[in-house]
Amino acid sequence: MFVQTVYESQITGSFGPLALLALQKTAVIRNRERGITSFLYHDKGRLFHVVEGKPDTLEDTMARIGNSSLHKDIKVRAMLRCEKRSFPRWYFGATNADDPHFKRVYGALKKAQFFNLDVVEAVQILQMVASRKRRAVKMDQFSIKVRNFNRNKEPRGLLAVK
Repeated sequence: MFVQTVYESQITGSFGPLALLALQKTAVIRNRERGITSFLYHDKGRLFHVVEGKPDTLEDTMARIGNSSLHKDIKVRAMLRCEKRSFPRWYFGATNADDPHFKRVYGALKKAQFFNLDVVEAVQILQMVASRKRRAVKMDQFSIKVRNFNRNKEPRGLLAVK
């Protein structure tokens, strides 16, 4: 048996792509060790997060989330017992309103503002987005690869200015 907690909150600082990447890197490692899966939606300073796992582990995780300086005004929208996870292949997945996968799913459904949706509907939408993203990105693929440039050569396609 698993427990699923769905909460929303306000972001306290800036939450751009680099902040999300840093959060993902630490959360994936921590969640993998603890057997937690989750999926997060963020837009305009708000978070909607589905966190799932074994009851005792999830309780510790939610306590850590509650003490985080990342957000304030945390409102638990649902706590459910479930036989199977909604996001079994995501230690920490994320999307936002600008994500093409989210736009495709959400646009096709023609729903009201995301944060006004019923919890069940919102989780179902995130499940559809997660399945589309899963096909495009592997769960453990959160590293940035740096290209090795030869600094002694001039860039191709540019004329050297003398």
